[in-house]
Amino acid sequence: MRLRAALAAGLAATAVVGGPVVAQENRTDEPRRIKPIFGGDDKAKAQKASDRADDEFGGETRWKRAEGLVGILTFLTPEETNLSVGLGPEYSPDYFGSDDYEIDPDPVAYVRFKNFSFLDDDGADFGLIGFSNFRFGPTMRIVGKRDEDNNPALTGLGDVGLTFELGGFAAATFVDRYSVKAKVRHAIDTGHRGLIIDGNATALLFRFGPVSTSVSAQTTWVGNDYADAYFSITPAQSAASGLPVYDAERGFRDIGGSLNAYVNIGRRWSLNPYVSYKYIFDGIADTPIIDQFGDRNQYAVGIHLMREFSFGRGKRTPMKDAE
Repeated sequence: MRLRAALAAGLAATAVVGGPVVAQENRTDEPRRIKPIFGGDDKAKAQKASDRADDEFGGETRWKRAEGLVGILTFLTPEETNLSVGLGPEYSPDYFGSDDYEIDPDPVAYVRFKNFSFLDDDGADFGLIGFSNFRFGPTMRIVGKRDEDNNPALTGLGDVGLTFELGGFAAATFVDRYSVKAKVRHAIDTGHRGLIIDGNATALLFRFGPVSTSVSAQTTWVGNDYADAYFSITPAQSAASGLPVYDAERGFRDIGGSLNAYVNIGRRWSLNPYVSYKYIFDGIADTPIIDQFGDRNQYAVGIHLMREFSFGRGKRTPMKDAE
């Protein structure tokens, strides 16, 4: 069962609820969808500009940033806290590169605390510095362990332990329809102990009545330690598993994309169906656990019933009223 537990619970910014920062155990460790988009109905369009939030794809109004220190340190800017929680089935590989698929219950949560911290199924981002439509800051994630007992193809390879990753991110949003984000993270003496770099781009396709759709593209580069932990076969592992010795090297791991839909079915309720695909590059796909027992083409499909909550709405002055 995939469970994204809370990360950074000791930080006040994320203590609201358990966030989905634990990556899927034994499977891909990147998100297959962007966070839910709520709104798009007549009430949301009629909402006063002073109550709008400049979240990702955050509406038509852009806010004039505060001057000086407050404008640069985004966590000093008052804003509401948004929480979305959901549950639904997901059909996906039982480990990254596997050709065995299973259906699991998939609880999810998305949190935005003020204009500072953002939690989703790819970890926790803390936008310490922000201006215009750009954000920068530290990021962290917990990646669940890969257990050799979960699939016969992994027998004799040992477990890859729970991994705590820490690094930095940069993100930008353009014309309220497009967003890009890059993350550089390194394991902190746990689990795979390696470096991983992710790039993601998302486009809002359309909103029509209660329906919103988006498409995302992503790619991942990994370092030697990461590649060795998940994809290399040492002589000792070869003797225990019967697989040939293999030395995976650093490089691009995969490229892929996802299609997401958000259907509002009530004032705070929505359905989030999604489908995703990843192609695993040579060098990673040539490892025996994928080449002999898996598949370089990875698919996932799922749907969530989501509920949105908002807390502590702040007030700011929209740009057009601040001149």
